[in-house]
Amino acid sequence: MITPRTAIRKMLLGAMIPMGVILLWYFTAPGSVVVPSVWSVVQILIHPFREPLCLDSTSLADGAAVSVLRMLCGFLLAVITGIPVGLLIGRSRTGREILAPVTAVAMAISPIAWIPITIIVFGLSSPATAVYGQNAWQHGVLDQLRFAIIAVIWMGAFFPIVLNTASGAQHVRQSHIEAATVLGAGKFAVLTKIVLPSASPAIFTGLRLAGGIAWRVIIAAEIFPGTRGGLGYMIAVAHETASYEYAFASIIVIGLIGLCFDAVLRLASLRSTRWMVQER
Repeated sequence: MITPRTAIRKMLLGAMIPMGVILLWYFTAPGSVVVPSVWSVVQILIHPFREPLCLDSTSLADGAAVSVLRMLCGFLLAVITGIPVGLLIGRSRTGREILAPVTAVAMAISPIAWIPITIIVFGLSSPATAVYGQNAWQHGVLDQLRFAIIAVIWMGAFFPIVLNTASGAQHVRQSHIEAATVLGAGKFAVLTKIVLPSASPAIFTGLRLAGGIAWRVIIAAEIFPGTRGGLGYMIAVAHETASYEYAFASIIVIGLIGLCFDAVLRLASLRSTRWMVQER
């Protein structure tokens, strides 16, 4: 059990490098055309709902919300599709022979490389255009969930989940499976009670890798034509208008959100694998 003293010590140690960077930034870059001052960026961070007057963009808070929503849609889609495919590769020889080579090749392709293709396939379509047609612009949130962006995020998150799930499922102890079978467990029971719990550490490792990749991909994908919101879009328009304080603020928010998302997955991993400590 982590004591308050240990928690404070970890927080202080973890904050050393970020605080050092901020101090270096404060004393070496008091403010210039390219590198804004610390205070100008802090002003944006402490007023996240303020609309930027110099940018054709929404507020920092709205941009962050749109980016998180897009990332979660693509990430959850990757979880729903990636875990079953990984289990199939890990537990089925035929499935492994068919899917493993294709997965290995696709894994080597950067998700960013798929952006032009997804734009060609999906265009500027979104759930709003599918449901409301020409009136899609009236439904801002749904219209921001462009299928092209979601597809790119899915491609970035899908393969780490598949490979790690396959590795975890392939290395389940055969003695556990045989014991469950002898006791009368069917295939579904073996899958849910033996394979999935045993593979859960590898699965959560894949989820953490996939979450990091998905969060990095969304920033690049939001620059594609037709996007009108998100942190990536704010960085792009800030660069065009030389409003670099908004770019720096967006980068800081990107890092903080990524840290929180990884912490949630790490906590879920610890809770789901608690039985392994008891087994030892």
